[in-house]
Amino acid sequence: MLENTDKEDKKAASTTTSPTPSKSKVNKIEVLKKSLKENNIPRKSDVKSQNKDNIPKKSDVKSQNKDNTPKKSDVKGQSEERSTTWTFLVYPESAPSNWVDILKGLHVPFIVSPLHDKDIKNKDTGELKKPHYHCIIRFKSKKSFTQVQNDVCNKVNGPIPQPVADIAMMIRYLVHLDDPDKYQYNREDIRAYGNIDVKEYLYTKKEYQYEILKEILDFCQVYDVQEYSTIVNYSKDERPAWFPYVTKVFRATIDSYVRSQRYAAENGTN
Repeated sequence: MLENTDKEDKKAASTTTSPTPSKSKVNKIEVLKKSLKENNIPRKSDVKSQNKDNIPKKSDVKSQNKDNTPKKSDVKGQSEERSTTWTFLVYPESAPSNWVDILKGLHVPFIVSPLHDKDIKNKDTGELKKPHYHCIIRFKSKKSFTQVQNDVCNKVNGPIPQPVADIAMMIRYLVHLDDPDKYQYNREDIRAYGNIDVKEYLYTKKEYQYEILKEILDFCQVYDVQEYSTIVNYSKDERPAWFPYVTKVFRATIDSYVRSQRYAAENGTN
């Protein structure tokens, strides 16, 4: 009797602790397993921790400040540009009336273009740009963008300056010499202040030589030079660029010219 009682107690305990699932629940579990398998959903044990495996190590990430951002020394701002030669615009409508004298007061060579009053702004309508001058200024030493803007452009109410990479090309641009589609201004209207010879950039070698000859003969005519030695000494001391033309290239022509002036003065045939 006691033995049967013990068996019933164990059976009751077993039933209470681990109840047998119903057939419907078993079917649901099987269906769920099958669904997981068919959709390839990984088990938790197969999923690698995002924090450990998918996030790159700090040592593998290059700091933007160290590698991707250029050094300050490698970046040149506009205000740090430096050049001996600069170009800028002057608008007559906003510049002081004595703007040329202001530039002369800087005591450095500069060049002024003819007035650009026929530059086309809109080809379709024929609208013109505001009249303006192109200027080139050349310093003995390099000047920064800020220096040129403050000491030059601001004094003539001009826009910001630009460094000149090739002065020959810039001088030719003053009259659009290499831009046949633009209005061609007169080369003789370029004004140079200081020791800048613009003609060597505006003419061919032969044209340039004859321009020099014209300058020399004009000088002899204006100052009534009657002795060859006078023009030789003047070019030697005051106009060194003339000296080879006076003494070699055009020696015979110049000598004949000054002798003819002397003859005309002596015989009253001026």
